[in-house]
Amino acid sequence: MAEFMTSLLGKPLYAFFNPINELLTPLYMPWARIVAVGFFILTMVWVGAILNRAYVHLERPNNRWYSDLRIWTVVSMLPHVFVYLYF
Repeated sequence: MAEFMTSLLGKPLYAFFNPINELLTPLYMPWARIVAVGFFILTMVWVGAILNRAYVHLERPNNRWYSDLRIWTVVSMLPHVFVYLYF
């Protein structure tokens, strides 16, 4: 299966990603991790603290804390932060 996918998609993906890879190769690689984690953390801060409740809870049936989508957004993004930090 892997060989089939490589033969099918290898050339188009190489044509698309090779210029990006050549551009990013000389960069210090921990910066990629720092930028990715920074984007996740900034998004969590924006959703959790800055985003107006009225935009998130337009038709929420109850006002319980566990139905707050801002909390679940932050909780769902935490595994991404841990993966980028530790792997």
